[in-house]
Amino acid sequence: MNSMEKRRLLVKYFRLSHDVGLNTLMGGNMSVRIKDIILITPSNFSKLELSEDDVVEINMNGEVVQGNRKPSSEWRMHVEIYKRTKYDVVFHAHPPNVLALSNSGIELDKSFSELKSYSRGVGMVPYIEPGTQELANEVAKHIEEGNDLVILEKHGAVAVGSTIEEAFNKMEVLDMVAYVTLNTIKNRMPFHASIY
Repeated sequence: MNSMEKRRLLVKYFRLSHDVGLNTLMGGNMSVRIKDIILITPSNFSKLELSEDDVVEINMNGEVVQGNRKPSSEWRMHVEIYKRTKYDVVFHAHPPNVLALSNSGIELDKSFSELKSYSRGVGMVPYIEPGTQELANEVAKHIEEGNDLVILEKHGAVAVGSTIEEAFNKMEVLDMVAYVTLNTIKNRMPFHASIY
């Protein structure tokens, strides 16, 4: 698959992340690595307007190689993951069910067969200021340790994969399991009680 095809897929799936509710209009970010070049979504840009020309090329130092837009504010996290692992795709989203679950202090039910089928492990990072090198280091460390999904407290989640489709599917599975976990707990409560 050439660079233009990867750009097309990157735009397609990043737009889809808004359509299926994994991201707000301008939230989240996604990238794909092609050797030592990273194609990454632009910062603070509407997914509905996003085109292949808006994708930014950066090198492994985070320097812009090509593109007229500013790369995602989370570029450090993408770069750090690529430096430390062999994954070719990084997808950062703000899935609402995952956020609701972690914000409630409820542990994700990792026994679901779909989660076991698609993910090697789910890590958890306590709140760290978004866009910082500290966050980048912590997320990359969890992925180095064998997790391909990482929940970021009060922030969102990160999925990695060898393809865009693989990383996207992992994020959807994570949010689905979070949704089922939340609703299972809710349905077990007495009628008058609520976790919301």
